This record gives sequence, C-alpha cells and structure tokens, in this order.
Amino acid sequence: MATVQTIAGPVDSAALGRTLAHEHICSGMAGMERVGMFDVDDVTRRAVAALANAKDVGIQTVIDCSPLDLGRQATLFERLARESSSNIIACTGVYRYVPSSYAGWNVDTLAEYWLRDLRSGMEGTNIRAGVLKIAWDYEYRVDDGPSAPRAQLEKCARAAALAAKTAGVPILVHHRCEDRTGHRVLDIFEEEGVDLRAVTVGHCNDSLDPDYVIGLARRGATVGLDRFNPNRSQAELERRAQLALDVIKAGYASHMTLSHDRAAFSINGGPPEGGPRPEDANCYVRVSQMEIPWLLAHGATEADIQATLVGSVRAMFESASAMKRG
Repeated sequence: MATVQTIAGPVDSAALGRTLAHEHICSGMAGMERVGMFDVDDVTRRAVAALANAKDVGIQTVIDCSPLDLGRQATLFERLARESSSNIIACTGVYRYVPSSYAGWNVDTLAEYWLRDLRSGMEGTNIRAGVLKIAWDYEYRVDDGPSAPRAQLEKCARAAALAAKTAGVPILVHHRCEDRTGHRVLDIFEEEGVDLRAVTVGHCNDSLDPDYVIGLARRGATVGLDRFNPNRSQAELERRAQLALDVIKAGYASHMTLSHDRAAFSINGGPPEGGPRPEDANCYVRVSQMEIPWLLAHGATEADIQATLVGSVRAMFESASAMKRG
C-alpha cells in the first residue's frame, strides 16, 4: 500500500477504487482566470455534476492531467475538495509547449520547481499535486540545437524523473503515438533510475499498431488507452475497444488504464468565436457505459476490468512510492 495525495488530503492506494487515469477537470491556458475565461462558480457546478455522474457508474477516482500551463486552477480544487465526494488527484509538470522561461533552467531547477507543488501546495494554496505530467508531441520532431524542442522535452523528462524519485509519485506522459516516441521516453526514465511501473505512456489508443502498444507494456510501463469519447464514429470506438482487448489478451490488463481525456470545462476546442465547449455532464461515463460492456461481451472478464481500472493504478502509485528517496 502507498499514500496517495488527493486534493482533499492523503488516501491509501487501496482506497482509490475504479479510476479514470487521464481526464481534465478544467483545461485551457495559464492565466485564463484573469481575462474573463474562467468563472469558478460555473466551472465548479459543471465539475460537481460530471464527477457525480461518474460516481454513479462506479468511478471513485479521477486523475486530472492539466498542469499550470494547461489551465490548472487551484481555487477550483479548493471548492471541489469541499463539494465533491470523488477522489481527485491533481498534477504538476508541463504540457506540450515548454514555456520559454524553462529554457535556461537546468534539470535540478525544474525538478525543484515541480516539487513545490508536490510538497507544499499549488498557486499559493494548500492543495498539493499527486502526480507529474510531461508531454511529447509534434515538437519532439524538432532537433536543431540545445534550445530545440527535443532538447527541452528531454530535459523536462529528466527533471520529472528526479522529482518523481524524490517525492515518490508517478509520471504520466502525453505522447503522439504515431511517431512511436514512447520507447525513447522510457529509455530516458530507465537511464534516470525510474521504475517503469510508475510511468504511464498516454494516448496509446490513438495507435493503429497493437504490437507497439503491447511492447511498451512489456517493458513494464502502463499504457494509457485514454481517448474514448462519443465524438468518434462507432467503427472507431470499436477499434479502440478492440485495442484494449488485444492488450488484455496479451496478458497486460494490469498494465493498462482506460479514460476519456475529456474535460468538465474547457476553452480548448471551443467555438470559433471563443468561449468554452458545450457542457457535457456525461464526459466521464462512456468508458463505463460503452467500452467496458463491449469488452465483456467480446471475451474480457470482470477480473480483467478490475485489473485495468483498479489494479494498474494502484500498482503505479505503489511502485512510485517505493522509489521515494530516504
């Protein structure tokens, strides 16, 4: 067992229950609360409703994957800690476009910056992060010098490794699986002494190659099959469910998480004239209502579902805790 930091305080890893390991409570951009793009009352109302609907279908815990530069709002977490009964785990780290202010920082400085969110609290509050997030997307293709995106992303990966080992928390990786960069980030974590059981390589159900996804799990990491939402065609949803079944049949149900990568409130992908996406109080329920029944109907067992929604997340936190220094 391990202690997991939620926005309402520490809980035991055995008490997390069914978990959506890659969601967003609120997403957008840093500073949006200062320019009229974030209303804490409206966003709290939306989030409470979405979390309650998720709890109604058996989801007890949601990991929020919005770091500061993706619109994280600690004041929202203060409200939700009082108004929602769900376990919510906040993150620190960095999203796709590494801020230019980080460019001159070294690994130790970055790690210490993120450790403040993990140890003391975020944005002047007592709300502490419980996971680290980094991102590898198109930017990783650009490699033309020490300030190039690739070098910056690799620096952030090494800083995340240092912070994760120091605090004993997991690392979640947004990655563009079409570029097959998951193995490279796992190489870096191995070089830095990270237990890959404490790492989730996300967005793997964008992949059309089950062998690539299973290969990441075979190395010991968790694969995040975390983009399942009804905006896709029925054929595409079934393809994504089939990929999850392929991972299960390969023997890696306990190295896989399922999620939606959706937000209770987001200004990203909103209307052309600006503003938030339409409200969707069911943004966190489709895995439970659609994907899991499909898996069970096509050969997965209840034990497989428990392994992926409960066991994989618990193992991730417990492996991370075991790395903690001192």
